[in-house]
Amino acid sequence: MAFFVLSDDLTGAAGVGSMVDCSKTVAVNLDRFERELVGEFACIALNLEIRERSEDEAARRLALALDFVGGHQVGIRIDSALRGHVGMLVAAMVERGDVLVTDTIPEYGRRTLSGRTMIGSQHRDIESLLAPIRRQRKDRRVELADSETYDDLDVLARRCIRDGLIPADPGPLVARVARAKLGLDPVTPERPRGGAKRVAFVVGTRDPQTQKQVHRMEELGVPVQKPGIKRAEEVDIFAFSVEKDGVLVTGEFLQFLADYDALVLSGGATANYILARSGFRYLVSDEQVQPLVSSASVKGGLFDGKRVVLKGGFIGDDNTYKTILDWLRKT
Repeated sequence: MAFFVLSDDLTGAAGVGSMVDCSKTVAVNLDRFERELVGEFACIALNLEIRERSEDEAARRLALALDFVGGHQVGIRIDSALRGHVGMLVAAMVERGDVLVTDTIPEYGRRTLSGRTMIGSQHRDIESLLAPIRRQRKDRRVELADSETYDDLDVLARRCIRDGLIPADPGPLVARVARAKLGLDPVTPERPRGGAKRVAFVVGTRDPQTQKQVHRMEELGVPVQKPGIKRAEEVDIFAFSVEKDGVLVTGEFLQFLADYDALVLSGGATANYILARSGFRYLVSDEQVQPLVSSASVKGGLFDGKRVVLKGGFIGDDNTYKTILDWLRKT
């Protein structure tokens, strides 16, 4: 019996994959899913690609994903910023059983309290997304649980196992439930590998936090330019807007990227845009650099066998790119 994780984007799917277990999890786009993967990997993190889709198209893709899931175990990875069709994903799980939702990532000071996601003094309302589902399905339990620490998440994971609840969160809870269901150890020993000498950062998001991370690397002397062919440095940053400048990602540029030892793909849409155009089949999960900053090995296409790091646009602090670079150099 496999464990499926349904995510609205590839970065989120890969992020949960790295939390579950190295080498036993695969992150794959819905359109590239192969049923043979179920026999090869214990956990399948499925990217539905629905964040920017219409409600009708998102519903169609979700129905197709649930057909693939069948009778296997499942959890939902909700977007860390509550973007996309969160209510639709939870409602689909309610058709299968009772659901437990929380929205906590301890490293980033993100916690769930009294129906809200709290980050410092800022908060976002989750309860309003779930209330309509409860009114429609009074025969099901849709619980929004408070949590702040990993100890809290461990307690919630045990409740999911004990009571048969379907987990829904940004990743840490779903990963804990998946490991328990699959009988996997919390930590997998590191596999020896050589450090990356040449690294390319491909940044396709204009998120303000990402811009701070790019600026910090500029301060450290790393060259930043739009996608194009150039003399490769030990570290290069190619920064652009996927929406406005996607045409700059040509076949020649992708071939140029293939010469780097490792790629860092920053922004959920960026990762999918670059990898889809490279002809990849799926990502075999590897260690996480930090929560929702995942590493993987590419299977298939132009980047076959290459190490990649995927990071959501607003994830991390100003020094996160430097943290990723140091991690790649050492591992």
